[in-house]
Amino acid sequence: MRLADLTAAVAVADAAPIEHAVALIQPFLEDIGWFEALLDKERARIAADPLHLPPFRASRSGAARHLVFARTERIWVTATVVDPAPDAHGRVHFSGRHALCRPLNRAMSADAYRIEQGRAVPTGPRLCQPGMVIAVDERRETLRFRPGEVPLLLLRAQVAPTGPVVSRLFDLATGAPLGQAQADEGHARALMLLSLLRMQGRRDAADQFAAEMDAGLPAQRWAVMREYLALDTGRALPALRAMAAREEDGAVRLLAQRTLTQIAGGS
Repeated sequence: MRLADLTAAVAVADAAPIEHAVALIQPFLEDIGWFEALLDKERARIAADPLHLPPFRASRSGAARHLVFARTERIWVTATVVDPAPDAHGRVHFSGRHALCRPLNRAMSADAYRIEQGRAVPTGPRLCQPGMVIAVDERRETLRFRPGEVPLLLLRAQVAPTGPVVSRLFDLATGAPLGQAQADEGHARALMLLSLLRMQGRRDAADQFAAEMDAGLPAQRWAVMREYLALDTGRALPALRAMAAREEDGAVRLLAQRTLTQIAGGS
């Protein structure tokens, strides 16, 4: 296998149902000849030219550093280094994606959790030896890595389902939910675009605000409504009335009703 093979597999998997997509990506974590060949190639280039920069995106999140080999809206394949730092946040995170992990330099020790009746419940320790591949459906299960004495190097793939990707946070001590968010980049970009249009006063773009009112999560539907009202309150009023009458989430429906009352009182 080569990096080009991974790129081709990701392109096919990106349009496939999640079970098929995972099946297309998993062989690249089981047979890592492409990764070893890539390391040898880049090491030789750096030896020949100390200023050579490998052509891969790098990112960091907390104690984790990532080198990105493939990335689409739905799929990430990375080499990840997790530094041996304890997690001080006391939270359990469910990404909403299907994760595949293969530790490379040492065993991966973690605590497993599962969502049961709306709470995060511990289900026991997990141990994955170097060379093994562990699969976790992070829509309802997750792992919290235990810090080791040395950094953990692993290959990791994340495959999102089709449709909205909902990530969830829970309190580690009690298992109580702390919040959730629609995590797909498409919706985040749409909200950013709406904010820019609102700040520029682009009332001619009001139809785009109306089109985004069907966001997957209640908080995001309300975020779109706030932007719409700030851009053009008159154009947004029919959508606000509909939200006040028919929004399925009670908290958002109440916000819409209160906002309607405030608008009526100020007119």
